[in-house]
Amino acid sequence: MKRGLVIQTAFLGDVILALPLVQVLKKSIEESQVDFLAIPETSEILKSHPDISQVIVYDKHGKHNSVSAFLDLRAGLRKRVYDYVICPHRSLRSALLASGTRAKIRVGFDRSASKRSFTHVMPWKFGMHEVERNLSLLRPLGIDAGREEPKIFPASVNRDEAARFLAEHGIEPPYAVVAPGTVWKTKQYPLEMMAQVVRGLSGRFTKVVLIGGKKDAEPAGSFTNISGNVVSAIGEFPFMSSAEMIRHASLLVAHDSAPIHVASAFNVPTVAIFGPTVTDFGFYPYHKKSRVVEVPGLGCRPCSIHGGDHCPIGTFECMRWIPPEEVLSAGLELLENRNG
Repeated sequence: MKRGLVIQTAFLGDVILALPLVQVLKKSIEESQVDFLAIPETSEILKSHPDISQVIVYDKHGKHNSVSAFLDLRAGLRKRVYDYVICPHRSLRSALLASGTRAKIRVGFDRSASKRSFTHVMPWKFGMHEVERNLSLLRPLGIDAGREEPKIFPASVNRDEAARFLAEHGIEPPYAVVAPGTVWKTKQYPLEMMAQVVRGLSGRFTKVVLIGGKKDAEPAGSFTNISGNVVSAIGEFPFMSSAEMIRHASLLVAHDSAPIHVASAFNVPTVAIFGPTVTDFGFYPYHKKSRVVEVPGLGCRPCSIHGGDHCPIGTFECMRWIPPEEVLSAGLELLENRNG
């Protein structure tokens, strides 16, 4: 039996887009066992995936924060005796964890903070979707992967939780889901403009469901006052229960963030609002039933690969120049094409 490890210790969206690595490995290597190393905040989405043998949690801001704890984790990985390690994350710590396994084959990108940690280095190509870029890391294993979309498997507790919420609020298809918050503030469409989008959707769907974590709770009150058709689940559930709500939705409106990748996994029509980031970074929705709404030709875009807390030039034109009507129109166009 071949034993492998995938290391992705970045954000939730990054982990979702790394899932095709595991899926292809399981299909391509007979009797393979693939483990996945991730941070606590993203481990939930991995635990119910049937292609992942074991989830190894790297708590880099908690119990593994010290040098000694990090070295203990490295030593523990070495004892697992991996045949190969695939590391799409480009941080120094992820690279050091990969090298610590002493696996015969260790593959990473040429933009890694420690290329020397790998036995094989692949080019990180701008303009390529992250899923395809990640899958290129399998070539040193003799695997030339075709298209592979991420698959997400909400656990029964998440399915039950979502079903209960939908039933209690009388929510039946067709309903829309809106994720108004993001980790990075400059990626967030202005709340007053998103409220206009929600208002427009509320007149066209049986319900509009708002999702997000507890940190996104601020806008929930003002949005639910828009219409009796708007229901907030923000801060109510773990991410995988929100994912289950996306799964049964007729439309998702969100930013350059994890929910758009969930929608891709479930083939849900998606409008993705892009401000400081651009699609050439490779994190746009990975399915055809999607539209990216952005301001093309703006000289200050992109200002960073992640966004930030403040607009560097103080104008926030990349978001403020996107009319709510354009976001709404993109969503309705997707629905017409789906029903046509």
